Amino acid sequence: MAIVSGKILDVRATKKSDDPVKNFSVNVNLDDFKAEGDKASVRYTYSINYEPGVASMQVFGQLSLQLPRDKMKECKDRWEKDRTLPVELAEDVITAITYTCTTVGTLLAYAIGVASPISTPRAKLAPGGPAKPAQ
Repeated sequence: MAIVSGKILDVRATKKSDDPVKNFSVNVNLDDFKAEGDKASVRYTYSINYEPGVASMQVFGQLSLQLPRDKMKECKDRWEKDRTLPVELAEDVITAITYTCTTVGTLLAYAIGVASPISTPRAKLAPGGPAKPAQ
């Protein structure tokens, strides 16, 4: 499986209030899957909501994929049955979408004056002695 290309189709960003942001949520929705031969496309919506009702952003995009024919059939069947993709493909697709949309979301957040939608883990240090040099 290879993600051949991706493109952003549309973006929307709205700031509704100047209240402090308490939290934000991110949702990735796979809107459509189309396949022909060994090529496929996935349309998606990436939504970010700043709570409580402070702002929202949506990024609409499309990924182009190249899959082996046997995998393509499995994907088409799964999509037609329950609008899902096989886990290993879905993980790669969602990772690519998240990478792209976090970058785009950072620019949108700057434009409307809210914090970037990046969830940075807090550093946690454990007590210990001095670091040993690498050998």
